Amino acid sequence: MRTSNVTKIEINLDNLLHNYHALIKYVGKAEVVPVIKSEAYGHGAVPIARALAEAGCRHMAIAMVDEGVQLRLAGISAEIMVLGVTLPEQYAILAEYDLTPTLNSCENLRAWAETARRVGRQLPFHLKVDIGLGRLGFLPEQAHEALQTINGLPEIKLRGISSHLSHPEGTAEHNAREFERYQLFCEPFSAAYPHVARHLAASEAILRHPHMYFDLVRVGGLLYGFDYDYPTSLTLKPVLSYSSKVGQVKTLQPGWGVGYGIDRLVQKPTRVALLPLGWSDGLSKNHIGKAQALIRGQFATLIGICTDFTMFDITHIPEATAGDEAVLVGSQGDKQQTIMQLAHAGGMSASELLGSTALRVARVYTRGQQVQEELSIIS
Repeated sequence: MRTSNVTKIEINLDNLLHNYHALIKYVGKAEVVPVIKSEAYGHGAVPIARALAEAGCRHMAIAMVDEGVQLRLAGISAEIMVLGVTLPEQYAILAEYDLTPTLNSCENLRAWAETARRVGRQLPFHLKVDIGLGRLGFLPEQAHEALQTINGLPEIKLRGISSHLSHPEGTAEHNAREFERYQLFCEPFSAAYPHVARHLAASEAILRHPHMYFDLVRVGGLLYGFDYDYPTSLTLKPVLSYSSKVGQVKTLQPGWGVGYGIDRLVQKPTRVALLPLGWSDGLSKNHIGKAQALIRGQFATLIGICTDFTMFDITHIPEATAGDEAVLVGSQGDKQQTIMQLAHAGGMSASELLGSTALRVARVYTRGQQVQEELSIIS
């Protein structure tokens, strides 16, 4: 069912697959693992996973158990790694849907082995080591304890050892220290498990630390064409555009409020364009006075926001009228704005902005400039 929502995010699947193949070529022997957690960073997990699967993708990664179940119910057969927290009470579901957990304690290893005994087959898993991020994972000095535990549990099969840099764009000294911690944890496993996949590099590290590629690399923002500082040897394309339409135009007189409260009053006659999107759609109060949208080929500044509305100053665009296209991400005329520019205007990352964009903003998927499907609250 096609929606009538005038606010939409358009997903270019051709660009997605271009990026996927470009990254495969760029990282060489390492295998590319697309990260499609949080609805594929707001792009829509199922359509993205299907497109990648058709392109031959064998490994995907998500964060939550239910995200993996969602992909299995959609017919995705690739290995699905669950990068986030998995508790023993969820292990039966993991086994039922053939999801591969990332385990972080000896207690969880033993519980996963007990699940394998109950279902009557060997179950795979990855280990996670914390090398400085302070979140999920064994500490580096727990490697021997983990190895001994695994050696006593033939019901489960170690497939990989993963971690994540805390600040890949940081100093060489900082990243060398975390890299050494990862190596320290992996070293005891090399004799008994020589073919276990190691994966440390995610998007930012892929660009900055090629010696950390190992066997797998996990790609999130890179896959979706977020505007990192790419080397000349890597050409990626933006996957999404985000647009709406002007719902009303009016002129406010000095002293008139814009949005909730009394702290934002216009100081001079101000022509305002109202857009039907708000802080349920990725934006926040922090965007006020900083975020922009393209209307009639010119940038207009956001001056007010509510749950369902944003108000933009179009005093300098006298020809703007209701029904005009407003581009938040993408191009209009000879100007453009990227997802990271929009996000950074509100002190957010692109992942934060898209992850907080409700599904009432329809996702429209195209190939060859033709609409293939829609994902929305009614489709």
